[in-house]
Amino acid sequence: MSTNKIPGFFIVGAPKSGTTSLYFYLKQLPEIFLPRIKELNYFCTDLHFRFPLLTEEQFFGYYDGWKNEKIAGEISVWNLFSRAAPGNIYKLNPDSKIIILLRNPVEMMVALHSNHVFNDNEIILDFEDAVKAEEDRKKGNLISPTIKCPVEGLYYTEVASYFVQVKRYIDVFGKENVKIILFEEFKKDVTTAYKEVIKFLEITSDFNPDFKVYNSRKISRSKLLKRLIVAPPALIKSLGAIFFPHQTKRRDWLMYWLWKVNTKNKEPEQIDSAFKRKLMLKLMPDIKNLERLVERNLTEWYR
Repeated sequence: MSTNKIPGFFIVGAPKSGTTSLYFYLKQLPEIFLPRIKELNYFCTDLHFRFPLLTEEQFFGYYDGWKNEKIAGEISVWNLFSRAAPGNIYKLNPDSKIIILLRNPVEMMVALHSNHVFNDNEIILDFEDAVKAEEDRKKGNLISPTIKCPVEGLYYTEVASYFVQVKRYIDVFGKENVKIILFEEFKKDVTTAYKEVIKFLEITSDFNPDFKVYNSRKISRSKLLKRLIVAPPALIKSLGAIFFPHQTKRRDWLMYWLWKVNTKNKEPEQIDSAFKRKLMLKLMPDIKNLERLVERNLTEWYR
């Protein structure tokens, strides 16, 4: 791929912090090219997935449609947690602009657990029990056989410890090239947050996207259909590999629509308030370090 066809910006997380909505908002802009799917996970080479990461050819294949757009980007939330991703992105493009979305860490954990349950990444249905299982999981226990996120994505309190994760990107790319967006502000005033992003990307546009909310909490309409999607019988799997090979547009669109038709929104679950306070106390030193690092007041997270 020629040097002028290398992505120029990367949205790297955190999970359940608005990255999917931002992906669809930016994808509507004529000046920006984004791949047909997010979460390519090409750069987080240190994390442990149960499937092979994309090859270089496969990764750049997602940019075949990039034509006259001013800039292209890539969005993978696990690039924030990954220790390797900042350096890998820098090797590809040292002039990259980095956008990081952050959310109240305890609320992020609750939403992430709910999403993991929906996707069959999580076999422990109770949030508190899932958090308490972290040490067991580091030993390789209690892992879903159909997990699609990295195994480290089940280490909830580590995923929620943002300070070191954000610092890695600032250390590599410089504070001037890292844009921090708080989910709470994004949700409250999406238009202003969106305008700040396109200004950061040096895009001048009067285009107004449809600010629909994406990737809210959800459950499956049919457990049987979800099981067929996540763990199909051997015959269906073999036929699917023939007619819908991995890393093809046909397969991406098939999976998108299968998940879409089998999904409905649900109300957030209620979590034990005492346990939530315990988690916040545990994460408080990390939040305080993050406040100093990004020079933002985060008292809304813990007041």
